[in-house]
Amino acid sequence: MAEAELIDALRAGDQDAWRQTLQANLPALIGYATRMTGDRASGEEVVQEALVTVYKGLSAFEGRCSLRSWMFKAVRSRALDELRRRGRVVLSPHGDPLEDAFDGRGRWREEPPELGSDLDSRIDAQRALAQVRRQVDRLPHDLREVFLLREVQGLDSSEICAALEITPQNLRTRLHRARKQLRAQVVRAIQEGV
Repeated sequence: MAEAELIDALRAGDQDAWRQTLQANLPALIGYATRMTGDRASGEEVVQEALVTVYKGLSAFEGRCSLRSWMFKAVRSRALDELRRRGRVVLSPHGDPLEDAFDGRGRWREEPPELGSDLDSRIDAQRALAQVRRQVDRLPHDLREVFLLREVQGLDSSEICAALEITPQNLRTRLHRARKQLRAQVVRAIQEGV
């Protein structure tokens, strides 16, 4: 079913259209909300509230972005509300905290430690993945959300820009900073044996 037809069916209250929409999007929405809020129960509650907002707002949906982007935008809004309520929204500072790690050509000033055999000898694959997950959770909010939407949920650039209401340039900048900061944090944690 084309998206315009799907939206018309949703507006008409078609249960099959809702079932199809939820089957296609619910796991990703819950995964995103869970990672943003830090726990599954809060993530599920955020998604439930967001879906109520989507349901009530369907008549006003103008189609300027995909339905999927709009749903992620609603989840993001509710997740931010929850994080603000908890006092947990931390934005990255202006500027790039790792800019001194690279020379003018964008190369490392000092080569980072190899992550191959050294990592294999110190940490098994499951522990390494757990370390990456911990470090993703420590990224500033504005970097974490773009990283999760792109790398974990697999949204494309236009969907992320629509969901977060940011420009493509801002998205590229945030993704670059998120990846760079995540790599530095993981390397540091591994070196410190955390």
